[in-house]
Amino acid sequence: MAQLKTGKIFLIINNYAGHQEGAKAVEIVIPWLQKNGCEVEYTFTQYAGHATELALKASLAGFDLVVAVGGDGTVNEVAQGLIGTQTSMGIVPVGSGNGLARELGISMNMKKSAHTLIEGVNLQIDVCKLNNQRYLCTSGIGFDAQVADQMSKASSRGLQRYIQLVIKESIIYKPINVKMKIDGKLIHQPVFLITFANASQFGNNAYIAPAASMTDGLIDVIVVKPFHKIWLPILSLTLFTKIIHKLPFVDCYKASKVELEWADTSIFHFDGEPGTLTIPATITIDSNKIIVRH
Repeated sequence: MAQLKTGKIFLIINNYAGHQEGAKAVEIVIPWLQKNGCEVEYTFTQYAGHATELALKASLAGFDLVVAVGGDGTVNEVAQGLIGTQTSMGIVPVGSGNGLARELGISMNMKKSAHTLIEGVNLQIDVCKLNNQRYLCTSGIGFDAQVADQMSKASSRGLQRYIQLVIKESIIYKPINVKMKIDGKLIHQPVFLITFANASQFGNNAYIAPAASMTDGLIDVIVVKPFHKIWLPILSLTLFTKIIHKLPFVDCYKASKVELEWADTSIFHFDGEPGTLTIPATITIDSNKIIVRH
């Protein structure tokens, strides 16, 4: 798709993301966009779900590009308001993980990501959903969902806090039992975690599903079976070297539909945010897509 060049751009800013770095967009991103002939408006999010409301209103108002300034949670919320529309979503990443931004090669530098809003190209990507919860990158149950739940309750966020929680939870965590069908193939066993991936990474360049594509119409299902804790450092290393699929306790599938019939957990995560799991659950590709500038 063609470059935006000039147009109407609406920024949705989460000022709490990235140690309140989001507000810098007013000083850095907006002047640059205006200098390049764009008509720009912006607002700050006030409560959970606000970004979705703002994104939908901006799309209906005829904005060419709606920009999420924040972390993965903000990106997910903005996306909810744009899925199925012809309005493109831009990203100025200021969160701790920045999964979608990293997946699409968007710079973590605010000035460079601002340039992408005009100079980048549009890509139409798949949207996944677990029951009715739509997500762009990953969802899952087990260990990563437990960490996401604990992270949401933490007094502080950021990569350091995340690493601390991962270490703490890995010591006390017990596998969960699941029963599911992956395109009809029955899986009934205890697991450390299961990830239903649209993107290849969680964020921070930790690749849980190295073979995943956001445009192939399929879900990459990564099943990590229980393992001895001596493997934990190796598991961590494989995430950052894109070889987790080579571990003997990891199974990888590509599927169009997953039916989760049973799991002895009440928690799942979607793009790093915790949610309450309702069983039975179905994981599929949504009939609508979203256009993202990268």
